[in-house]
Amino acid sequence: MEFGLFPMTSPTTPQLVTDNQRYHGLDALRAMAMMLGVVLHVALYFQESNPDEIWPVRDVERSALAGFLSIMIHVFRMPLFFVMAGFFAAMMHGKRGSAGFVGNRFFRIAVPLVVGWFILYPLVKAAFGFAFIHAEGLDISTSLGMAIGGMVSEGPWSDPHPIHLWFLYYLLILYVCLLAAGLMLRLIPPLGRAWERCAEVCTRSPLRLPILIAATFGLLCMMEGPGVDTPSDFIPRPRILIYYGLYMIVGWAMWNNRRVIEELHRGCWLRFLPGFLLLLVTVVLTIAYYMQQAESGWTSKNHLLFYITQAAVAITNWLVILGAIGIAERIMRRHHPVIRYLVDASYWIYLAHLPLSVFIPALFRNWQINGTLKMFIMMILVTIPLLLTWQLIMGIVPSRRSNGVAASSK
Repeated sequence: MEFGLFPMTSPTTPQLVTDNQRYHGLDALRAMAMMLGVVLHVALYFQESNPDEIWPVRDVERSALAGFLSIMIHVFRMPLFFVMAGFFAAMMHGKRGSAGFVGNRFFRIAVPLVVGWFILYPLVKAAFGFAFIHAEGLDISTSLGMAIGGMVSEGPWSDPHPIHLWFLYYLLILYVCLLAAGLMLRLIPPLGRAWERCAEVCTRSPLRLPILIAATFGLLCMMEGPGVDTPSDFIPRPRILIYYGLYMIVGWAMWNNRRVIEELHRGCWLRFLPGFLLLLVTVVLTIAYYMQQAESGWTSKNHLLFYITQAAVAITNWLVILGAIGIAERIMRRHHPVIRYLVDASYWIYLAHLPLSVFIPALFRNWQINGTLKMFIMMILVTIPLLLTWQLIMGIVPSRRSNGVAASSK
């Protein structure tokens, strides 16, 4: 038996699916998580709260739904992302081996991270500059000129921040950790056997849900606020790496015990619906925490509310993720052209959306309509140029039609 991260079941263990099976539902879930970045970052612009360091600009028109929506997405989106990343990474490693895996990850993740950051970071700085200046009442052309001039004079890459590309950065670090762990498990067979048993418990045991919830809750208790902290620089934060590493390992284990995907079909709605209801409760708890902290600071009452909220986050994430996997694979058993197109476009949308998510809402800042309606219109206006540019990319590089960036990456 080969130990390590693959396989985690015996080579003679029967599988209910073949290696060539296409996971249309999981592809769609991964694409949804990527495209929710547009929803999240546009919603931040329309929050009723005051500007903060996370999103330092606000629209004239506000939406009561915006803050609720942004917290809700923040709770489950990245955990779902990392489960999917682990699953598809394990699939690729199993098919291509370590050398092929490393080469693919270099071109699909490392290159977009480096090239994308050097292109996108100045654009994001200029977009925020435009939002600030235009909010002072200056016309669009003047605001744009001053924003670009300010970005250039300050330095396009000064005060570096990973922006939304921190996901790719942490993903690369976790890939290295997983490959190193796999090597160690092969060199030390008892550890390999222990890992197999652990993976079996985490994916197929009746106790998997309480075990995963307990582990997640323990990691969440190390965060600075409700939910998980967002990386703010290029220094990896161990608590964040370990937290997302847990989700990624579970995704990796799911590929190697992939009969669990079929098993998750059963009772999928019984997991997802309570998880979704608890997600709404989690958002309310998070809002209550920040309101209480703003009123009285860090008190014993607020301390208790923090732990209650983190427990709700841990339970919510696993109910929603496991339920969503079952629902997606149960419903989407075959190819759907529109969904396939969005799946292929989703990586590009994730990479390129942030400057537009700042610039376009700021461009329409003085448009006086209902804030919630305006927010959804801005989401559409941000998405349209992203899809148009993706279509242009497909025309320039025809092979994307058959391969798709999303289909073979992330």
